[in-house]
Amino acid sequence: MGRREPFRLACPSDELTAERANAPVQDFTCPRYKAAYQLKGKNGRHGNVVANSAFDQKIAAIREGRAPNYAFMDYDRDAWKVMRLFVVPGHFITESVVQRRRALATTARRAGWVGSNILLSKLPPEGRIPVISGGSAIDPGTVRRAWDRFRFLKQDGRASGGWGADVLAWVRRLEKATGEADFTLQSFYAWSRDALAVEHPENNNVEAKIRQQLQVLRDGGILEFLGWGRYRIVG
Repeated sequence: MGRREPFRLACPSDELTAERANAPVQDFTCPRYKAAYQLKGKNGRHGNVVANSAFDQKIAAIREGRAPNYAFMDYDRDAWKVMRLFVVPGHFITESVVQRRRALATTARRAGWVGSNILLSKLPPEGRIPVISGGSAIDPGTVRRAWDRFRFLKQDGRASGGWGADVLAWVRRLEKATGEADFTLQSFYAWSRDALAVEHPENNNVEAKIRQQLQVLRDGGILEFLGWGRYRIVG
């Protein structure tokens, strides 16, 4: 698979332009559609915490709706082979998955600089789309369908600010914890409300926002509303 292949998921263009070295937030840009990408490569395997770019610039990009799409590549340096590659669409990069790192010491070359970590463990399963697994490329059609399935989180304005992705993450955590596809609105409040209030401190009516996001997930084919405050996970 060529280097460009996974990046064609976000738009129909085949072009990518490399940004200047150490450009903030992004490594590549589609000159036609302006989609931004950041590539993280590692000899070995990425863990659940991945060091990343400047914290303040990343948070600003998220709040302005221009978080880049990410590609995480694990390679075997000795074999000159990519072993694993997965992509994270930018609409899954929310403030809740970005961690502030300590400022660099005064003795460091970039004293005071504050970086960030990407907390991959906080992503919902759908936020990590495999492109290469075990050294073999996954069928491009399968990858594109996985990407397109949750494109509505970017297109639906109600899901902006990371709300759609964050509520989806809590729905998946509840599903995993209970082993059940059905849940009630009240049980979901109890499960997620306090955490979502911390993740979105600017919102003063978290329960109303949760109800709205459950509607977004319903409209996106992920949930079915059963009536009387009951939901079923179907997607």
